[in-house]
Amino acid sequence: MVYLEINRKNYNNGSPSLIDKLNNKLNNKSSKIFILFYMEGCGPCNATRPEWSKLKNVLSNDILNDDEIVIVSIDQELTNKLKNIKSEPSSFPTMRFMTNAGENVENYEDSNISKKDRTIDSFVEWIQNKTDKHVKTKKLKNMRGGKKTKKKYGGKWSLKYKRSINCKRPKGFSQKQYCKYSRKNK
Repeated sequence: MVYLEINRKNYNNGSPSLIDKLNNKLNNKSSKIFILFYMEGCGPCNATRPEWSKLKNVLSNDILNDDEIVIVSIDQELTNKLKNIKSEPSSFPTMRFMTNAGENVENYEDSNISKKDRTIDSFVEWIQNKTDKHVKTKKLKNMRGGKKTKKKYGGKWSLKYKRSINCKRPKGFSQKQYCKYSRKNK
């Protein structure tokens, strides 16, 4: 696997060879390229980029040793330097899978994976779907922040609010339902 992170900083510091390397991979018919187009200062892009960068640490050796698989994140200002991109992205972030020298292109949002929530798990499922390889991942415990949290009933109510509800005298329909179905009788 080849992982490329192309941004204005490393391009201006004398690394246009990353663009050349990507252009060579784009021209190769056997390359399977996964590209994240992002824009600096974009909120959804800033949320997606850390999940995307986890791919280089999570994918198994079967994928890591395959030089035909390329994972790229590129700043939208540098997309005009790419030679084999038929259409530039119109919204950001845009994730695309390209193969057959740019002839076959699929957007992440158009893929047939089960959950398109832009997390590391959905990216791994997408790669597995497109590469026809069973992607074994390394342990994700440290990648997700460690502890698993238990799902609490009550939707988006804060714990402080839930504790303040008096089930002997609930106020309104939602508090009555909360007391009836969620709160354990003491």
